[in-house]
Amino acid sequence: MKQVLNVILTHQAPSKVARMLDWWRKVAADGNILLAYGGPLETMAEIEFGPKLFVDDKRLRTSHHQRETQSYGGVFREVAGWLKGRDYSHVYVAEYDHLPLIEDLNVRQLDLLQKEGADVLGHELLRIDRTNHPLYLYNTSQPDFVPYWRSVSKRKDPTVALSMFGSGSFWTRECFEVVAAVEEPFPIYLELWLPTLAHHLGFRVRDFGDQNRFIRPVGDLESQITAAWQAGAWTLHPVKRLWNQERSETLDELTRMRAASRDCRPA
Repeated sequence: MKQVLNVILTHQAPSKVARMLDWWRKVAADGNILLAYGGPLETMAEIEFGPKLFVDDKRLRTSHHQRETQSYGGVFREVAGWLKGRDYSHVYVAEYDHLPLIEDLNVRQLDLLQKEGADVLGHELLRIDRTNHPLYLYNTSQPDFVPYWRSVSKRKDPTVALSMFGSGSFWTRECFEVVAAVEEPFPIYLELWLPTLAHHLGFRVRDFGDQNRFIRPVGDLESQITAAWQAGAWTLHPVKRLWNQERSETLDELTRMRAASRDCRPA
C-alpha cells in the first residue's frame, strides 16, 4: 500500500506552526506529517507536535537564496535518516507557505506520478543547459561544474541541466533517499541541484503541468485562495502571512465550499 510522508519545512513561531498543522491535518493524518524545523532549536522544543526534527544546516538559512546557494541537503539527509525502518513509499516536501487546497492532494500526486512514469514531480521544470538562464550561466562559470556531472551521470548526455521551483516537490522514496545520500561537490543552488542530480542518477523528473499557474516565486496570494481552488488548484504558493492570524475567514470559507462540493456529489 502506498503511503506518503508529507514533510513540511518551516522556521516559524510555535503558534503559527500550530495553525499551519491544523490546516494540514485536513490533508493528511498526523502519522503522515513530519515537521522539519529550520528555526531556533530552543523554539522547536516549544512546538507541541510529533514527529518533528531539527535541521542544523546553515545553507538552509539564507536570505538571498540564489546568491547564497540555498541547499535542502540538510533537510533531505535528516528526513532520509528518519525514514529508516518506517513504511513510506513516497515523500512530499513542502515549504510552510506552500498551501494545500484539496483534501486528496497525495492521491492526485500519486496518480500524476504514475501517469508520467516519473520518480520526481516538480513545479516549473525546465531544461536550462545551453541557455542564458542565470542559474546555468553562473554554474557553468565554475570549472568543476560540467566535469562533475560527467563523473556521476548515467545518461548519454551528461551536460543536461535542469531547474525546478523549490517550494513543493513529490518523490518516490527510492529517488529521495538516493538523492539525499549525495553531497554537493561544491555549493549548487537547490533548484538546479535536486532535479539535475535525480536526472543524471537515472531517475525520471517531470513537471506538475497546469498546476504551475498557481505557483509564483514572490508575493502573497492569500486573497486568491478561494479563486484558485475554484479554478482547480491543488496547492497555492506563496501564502506567507496566513498563519499569523488566529482565525482565517478565507480558510473557513474554503472549508465550507469543499464540504458543499462533497455534499453535491452523486451517491
